[in-house]
Amino acid sequence: MPELPEVETRLLFLKRNALGQTIERVNVLAPINIKTPSTRAFVSKLKGRRFESARRRGKYLIARLDDGRSLILHFTMGGDLYIYPRESERPEYTRIEFIFESGLRLAFTCPRNICRVMLVDDPLLVRGIREMGPEPLDRGFTLSKFKAILRASPRRRIKPLLLDQAAVAGIGNIYADEILHLACIRPDVRSSSIDENRLGLLHGAIKRVLRESIRTAHDEHFPDYFLIAREGRGEGCGQCGNEITKKRIGGRTSRFCPICQV
Repeated sequence: MPELPEVETRLLFLKRNALGQTIERVNVLAPINIKTPSTRAFVSKLKGRRFESARRRGKYLIARLDDGRSLILHFTMGGDLYIYPRESERPEYTRIEFIFESGLRLAFTCPRNICRVMLVDDPLLVRGIREMGPEPLDRGFTLSKFKAILRASPRRRIKPLLLDQAAVAGIGNIYADEILHLACIRPDVRSSSIDENRLGLLHGAIKRVLRESIRTAHDEHFPDYFLIAREGRGEGCGQCGNEITKKRIGGRTSRFCPICQV
């Protein structure tokens, strides 16, 4: 599932290829992906509109149009964006196709057909955005801010808390595993059991893992110290070589090193 780093790279792609482009028409190939408004209204309201700016909020990509409305994309499981010049080059799994006056086409793809697309007057009308926690790479996400988030939920296990978008924005299952591995913290410990020193390590690990994942987004592999490779899970802990343990925590599969993480 695209998490903060992957959505950030999709944001950069949209900025390079779509900002300033005027939409001539829209082909909706899978209406089920449009959550609001109706498909007819979606197509009608986008016709003739121009992409003026774009930003990311958590796992959402928000593109602002010249009429003040916002096109919001949530990529769920494997959604992506592609730019191409001809209909014959339309990518597989294209669900929505934006045809620009310039002749270029932008495809929103979704292999499992469960992505979410919204056209709204204000992004805060989307509940997931309205109730979202702080951005972990923003300056305002300080150690003291992070401590307050954890101390507000002392009985929660640390990994489900990191995955809670209302607590911290953008972290998903893969990066939560990486963050906790780097900080040497088990995913099933209670937040109240993490001492001050390890809280500092965890706060730093969040920023380091997310920044390096964005930086290496176009590389074949993650950094060597990660638990995983981009094409699949690694064979063992990069720090001690021990076999990685898998455990179901908060309804999600977690991977961790029982030797390095305590």
